[in-house]
Amino acid sequence: MIRRAAFIAAMVLSTPAWAQDGGFNDDLETGLDEIIIQPLEEGGEVGGFGAGGLSLEDLQNLPNEGFQQELKDITTELQENVVSASGATVRALDKLTGQVADLTLETGGAQVFGRIEVFLGDCRYPEDNPSGNAYAYLVVRAQGDEAPVFSGWMVASSPALNAMDHPRYDIWPLSCSTS
Repeated sequence: MIRRAAFIAAMVLSTPAWAQDGGFNDDLETGLDEIIIQPLEEGGEVGGFGAGGLSLEDLQNLPNEGFQQELKDITTELQENVVSASGATVRALDKLTGQVADLTLETGGAQVFGRIEVFLGDCRYPEDNPSGNAYAYLVVRAQGDEAPVFSGWMVASSPALNAMDHPRYDIWPLSCSTS
């Protein structure tokens, strides 16, 4: 205990004066009294990335040392066109009993599983791949609670992205109904 008290006392003694009194001095021990920030002039030369400086292609053509490889790995993702479905299949799990059930829900409909009620607001799937991913807007209410346990979008391919946090139940979308 004596060693720890000595260490804490040494830390207090080595703390800079500006931190001990809770304030800062004028220049924060940098020697600067003020910093002046000036906006760039319109049409002026800019020496940085884009706007007259180096382009992404120029940076990618620099010798490949460290971060330049990361620039070559930059990709562009396109937004996926989706279509609303008439319903969805949602898998529900009771973690206490191990019971698993696939709930078939219509858009705007609800179904009870154990002590929770699962409501499907919407289910969307990729326009060009109906059997692909499923994006389901779900509202889950526990028996006796007015406030929802979960409300939001879940993604079938990444259920942990926006998972329901409940001690007993777990749910995730499997697919949208396309017919």
